[in-house]
Amino acid sequence: MKKIVALLLALTMVMSLASFASAEEGKVISLFLGGGTPLSMDPALNSASAGSNIIRSAFAGLTGFQYNEAGEAVMAPELAESYEVSEDGLTYTFVLREGLKWSDGTDATASQIKASWERAASAELGADYGFLYDVISRKEDGSLDIDVDDEARTFVVHLPQPCAYFLDLCAFVPFYPVRVDLADNEGIWATNPETYIGLGAFRMTKYAVDDVITFEKNPYYWNADAVKLSGLNFYLSEDNTAILTAYENGTVQYIQSISSSEFDRLNSTYPGELQFWPTQGTYYILFNVHKDLSPEAKQLTVQEMSKARYALGLLINRYEVVTYVTKGGEVAATGFFPKGLADGLNSDVRSAEGYGVWYTGTNEFSEVNPDLTVDQVEALQILIDLGYPYTGSIEGGDIVFTDFPSIEFAFNNSGNNALIIQYVQETWNRFGITGVVNQEAWATLQQKLKAGDAEAARMGWIADFNDVVNFLEIFISASGNNYPRLGRAIGDYTRNSEVTADAGMGAYWGENGDQTWAEAYDALVDAVKAATDPVERASLAAQAEKILMATGGVNPLYYYTTAQMLKPNVHDVIRLATGDVIWTYADID
Repeated sequence: MKKIVALLLALTMVMSLASFASAEEGKVISLFLGGGTPLSMDPALNSASAGSNIIRSAFAGLTGFQYNEAGEAVMAPELAESYEVSEDGLTYTFVLREGLKWSDGTDATASQIKASWERAASAELGADYGFLYDVISRKEDGSLDIDVDDEARTFVVHLPQPCAYFLDLCAFVPFYPVRVDLADNEGIWATNPETYIGLGAFRMTKYAVDDVITFEKNPYYWNADAVKLSGLNFYLSEDNTAILTAYENGTVQYIQSISSSEFDRLNSTYPGELQFWPTQGTYYILFNVHKDLSPEAKQLTVQEMSKARYALGLLINRYEVVTYVTKGGEVAATGFFPKGLADGLNSDVRSAEGYGVWYTGTNEFSEVNPDLTVDQVEALQILIDLGYPYTGSIEGGDIVFTDFPSIEFAFNNSGNNALIIQYVQETWNRFGITGVVNQEAWATLQQKLKAGDAEAARMGWIADFNDVVNFLEIFISASGNNYPRLGRAIGDYTRNSEVTADAGMGAYWGENGDQTWAEAYDALVDAVKAATDPVERASLAAQAEKILMATGGVNPLYYYTTAQMLKPNVHDVIRLATGDVIWTYADID
């Protein structure tokens, strides 16, 4: 009965999509990114990749991406017609395009862009990405050190030290200008087409929760003559079955969030349409450091719990995950930084000297027990040494821990998440470790994580720009994306013990386990950002990753590819290694 109801729901959804799509005129592309309704459509408040890809349709940055003559997607001036960088790398002078207009036809000025950046950086807004604006100097009154001249159309930014990725930031969604006079600090303005006014290639015409967000071509876009599409329909769902059905029925032309169980069939039925796009990102399990993992008979220290968290991650066979569960060309993780990530010295830090390797025996079976991997044997021994009671033995392969506290594990059902979490749960259960799994809507899970009220969760991070600092800054104390709560207060979590009440804020971190997170990690990240010598910078980045991995709060599983399907008659879609999909210059035959 449940299966019949699900099929009826999927059919109803497809029929409604078809009726909506037929009402559009001209060249319209409809698509699913998965993940359901974004938590926020405000460029400054959004911190999710699916939301970011929708926002890119209506907003733009000083820099952006276009195809060059060789057909490669490259960074280029966008809202700015040109820019110059001073010899010392501390001053960026942008000249805005003449006649630049908002999507409602009103003139856009350098002063408005400055006001938008001030809002995004403000403590009052409290945006997750607000800390990114720390690369800009501050004036005595605390405002950003930016000089503007509306008549000359100049926008001059002053930095306290060189920033190798500043132009990348200008092309990143949190730096997209918004109309401050229309925006509120809750993001409600971003759900109303009348106030969702941007500088991008399209403008919003409809916003319906768990249904669709529609856009039409923006006639005031600076490069409108090059925009071939007349509109976009972003359908919102976390139902993989409904998403795939809509694609197979021809209702939508592009989808993400595809279950790996369908890959073989899709490859044979639609040759060339299923693609695994290389993506600079890491899929990982996170643990809230305020969760007490002590057995009943023994109180562990905060530092010992870090080892227990690391052991939980070490138990997972990453090779099996990418080979038999995800099956999309992903690479088993050996550390947090993904393959292909640069540090200013090395083009791929994972293959560079000086960087650590944490999962060395993920597909190597142990001499102690041929049914267990080297990593699993190491993990089991860590837990034994920490004093967890158990029955059986590693040698006999029947070891079961009898007093490991259960862990509440949250995930959103998108793509392969359900299959991955099921695999993790079964792995832990094999050794007597119970994971109580709760499925949440993506927006709900994000709110829960931001409030600190999650013990463990699946999470992924895809590069916003190609530099290690993008991955390091997730976990600085000021980052709203720091879900393990490293360097952060306990938040709404109430199931802590007295020992773990100050786990985020106390002096438990660093090489000797006696520094606060700000002392051990934040200072290192600041040093990475300030370093001008590439060799020194790479060394600092490697050290920061080691400190992060030692907390056990982050357990990487694999490095991403993005599974997607694109109809053969759609072309000129810009797809980046950061996972961004840009429709500005796309066309459909």
